[in-house]
Amino acid sequence: MANTIDNVNSTLEVIEHFYKNYNLGDVSKIPKITNIIDANLRQIKSSLAGSISVGDKRHLAAMAGKMERYKVLIGQLGKSIAGSSLARRPLVEWRDLATAFKTHYLMDRLMQFEEQDSGWALSKIISLTVNVNSVTLLHASSFIELPKEIKAKKAVINVKNNDEACFGWALSSALFPPARDSDRVSSYPYYAQILNFDGISFPMSLDQLPKFLKQNPNLSINIYGLIRKTKSDYATVPIYLTDEKKANHVNVLMIQQNYEIEKDIESNDTVLNNDEVDESVRFHFCWIKDLLRLVRSQLTKNCRKLHICDRCLHYFNSIDKLRVHELDCKLVNKCKINMPKPGSRVYFKNHEFKQTSPFIVYCDLECLVKDFQDDETQNTVKYKQHDVCSIAYYLHCTFDNSLSRFRLQRGEQCINWFTSELEEISNNLQQYFINPVQMEQLSDLQMLGYNASTHCHICEEPFLETHVKVRDHCHFTGRFRGSTHQSCNLRYKVPHMIPVFFHNFSGYDSHFIIKDIAQAIPGKVKLLPKNKERYISFTKKMENADVEFRFVDSYRFMSESLDNLASYLKFDDFKILRSTLSHLNDEQLKLLTKKGVYPYEYMCSWDKFMEKDLPEKTKFYSKLKQSHISDQEYSHARNVWRKFDIQNLGQYSDLYLMSDVLLLADVFTNFREKCITTHKLDPAFFYTAPGYTWQCMLNYTKVKLELLTDVDMMLFVEKGIRGGITQCCTKYSKANHQYLDEKNFDPSKPSTHIMYMDMVNLYGWAQSQCLPLNNFKWLSESKLKSLTPEAILNISDNADEGLILEVDLSYPQHLHDRHKSIPFCTHCEKTAGYCFIMFHRICYVS
Repeated sequence: MANTIDNVNSTLEVIEHFYKNYNLGDVSKIPKITNIIDANLRQIKSSLAGSISVGDKRHLAAMAGKMERYKVLIGQLGKSIAGSSLARRPLVEWRDLATAFKTHYLMDRLMQFEEQDSGWALSKIISLTVNVNSVTLLHASSFIELPKEIKAKKAVINVKNNDEACFGWALSSALFPPARDSDRVSSYPYYAQILNFDGISFPMSLDQLPKFLKQNPNLSINIYGLIRKTKSDYATVPIYLTDEKKANHVNVLMIQQNYEIEKDIESNDTVLNNDEVDESVRFHFCWIKDLLRLVRSQLTKNCRKLHICDRCLHYFNSIDKLRVHELDCKLVNKCKINMPKPGSRVYFKNHEFKQTSPFIVYCDLECLVKDFQDDETQNTVKYKQHDVCSIAYYLHCTFDNSLSRFRLQRGEQCINWFTSELEEISNNLQQYFINPVQMEQLSDLQMLGYNASTHCHICEEPFLETHVKVRDHCHFTGRFRGSTHQSCNLRYKVPHMIPVFFHNFSGYDSHFIIKDIAQAIPGKVKLLPKNKERYISFTKKMENADVEFRFVDSYRFMSESLDNLASYLKFDDFKILRSTLSHLNDEQLKLLTKKGVYPYEYMCSWDKFMEKDLPEKTKFYSKLKQSHISDQEYSHARNVWRKFDIQNLGQYSDLYLMSDVLLLADVFTNFREKCITTHKLDPAFFYTAPGYTWQCMLNYTKVKLELLTDVDMMLFVEKGIRGGITQCCTKYSKANHQYLDEKNFDPSKPSTHIMYMDMVNLYGWAQSQCLPLNNFKWLSESKLKSLTPEAILNISDNADEGLILEVDLSYPQHLHDRHKSIPFCTHCEKTAGYCFIMFHRICYVS
């Protein structure tokens, strides 16, 4: 196929606004994306020349592609066809199309496409499509009154313009401030006479800002917005920050006609800045005459003269400190920074997790696996359709086994049945959370222990004379647990949360139940995603009960197959399986302690459940794994079929699902018991093993980690965050020694050998070294002068006091050849190609 495409298919459709689609067709044989763009851009531009005009609407050019990607799946190569948006650029006029799809930008987008889901790599581009349509972009237009609370600060000049050029008038008011009547248009020169607005249309939209600034090289602009914290209180936050302040710098405030109160200002310091917005919302630009006066009330009650950083909105007592701060802030920061309050520390305080979660649900499901036709015209190659055919759960109660139960449902409505079961569970169990059992009468021995106790059994701190000592008891059993501080006892409550565990919930099971549970059961849903395909957890708050279900992946605690995990347990460890199936004999129970095999791809219709014989071994073949089951596994399946007198595949499926759920329950229960015994915390309260490990560390060490509260210290440390060298390359090395055959050994050359070495767990190693805890402070001038290179190198790794230094390093020429593969002291940056430059390090934080 030639490197040009002869025909570009163009279709014009009326879909509320102007819309034009250009399908570039099959481009899979064209070797480079550059060639694809060059071959078609001229023809698209020519066709667009008469279609795009400047007006109230803006035009958006979007390029989307269908790409083939591959992934190694259990030793095999998997393939997928996926669609992705590669570029989405605004067009003011048709000539802008030339810069809309820059090659380097498209290549960056392709790399993001590869990285958005774990393990995938791009192999080729199948087709590309360019769409051009009109949209309403975020812009500011005619006059809007300032909120009265902002107006009272007298920090903002709001020009009463009658046109849509409030952006121009705001800049004119900043560059030519009048002595009086600052709100009148007549007080200022016409904006178009003092600034270059060629090709800029009003109302001004943020997408035009880079073009405008390029046309006015001596001007720089910061744009801020408002967030309403309370009915009468607003917070100022940055929307756009310049990378370099110019001779004429202007701070602009973008307001809207009404504001809703933000419930959580700390986690929602953002304002509306999407390309497409509600057309009913109007915006307006004003000049911020005094930024400090505008934001002072949200920063401090200090009335002294302050100096503010207009990037992170932190203040300083002297101009010299501000200038030093701005050097780092410009390098590593592009937002407002909320720092912890002075004296803030991180330490273990979730003492309620020392209790045992009273209820926990273990689940699994099975699917019918139906065939799809492989159609590359679709965005995704659909290999198999998975329809849930059965689901089962085991509700485990830690204090009353009579409340534990196993349930299973097979049928087309099994998901609906499962949601109904969750509602029933929440309604039945909420009484145990809201109606605590009274404390049992203490024995004489317990009273003696209580009176003699000197430490709180919850926080493990001693009782002081000012403390009130009280008795703590389990609210589910009434048993006395120990003596505690009154304040600790009041906070020592079990969360009204029931964890629901699936093994591999994130990668598979979650996709089948989230939508149904979210829609079928009234109540809020909180989602904790990892990426667009995988979820760490989601939590469903039951509207009619004071209980919530948290769906969690047990694989994030025990990252092995259920078969391997079950093999680590002894027969006596399967307490849940044995008690639930107490009617079975030991031979049958032992068969169920080993995970069975299931003909997933053979089970493609409901009729299969009625078959009365175990399928042949070949029917257990997995196309995904491209492997058959072993003779030993098939023999185990036949033995199960015979020993349990199974009549059809439906019964086999139910038994397989039941054993999976009960195995998971026993495996995780054993894991819980060991964790509680060793670390005194129940993992059922956590989302993942790393989160659990972090809390265990805080609880075990009793450490109190001081948080950085100085914004300059934080920026200083951030400059030192680098990670390691990351690259994709083909490794090649050729050995030459006497043990090779004559064809590959050259005795005239030096003898060389190949040894492949790799260092693992670098992160874990670093975390095992001495780490900073507290007492962070800047070094004095006298201390700095005493720090000679020799003194720095002689500081022990285990010293009581450590240093974080910013240094200049020279890279001697004689080391370049030795270090050319992996240079020392890497920077957090992208280098050209795969080369590393042996340059000197300036202001290097280490």
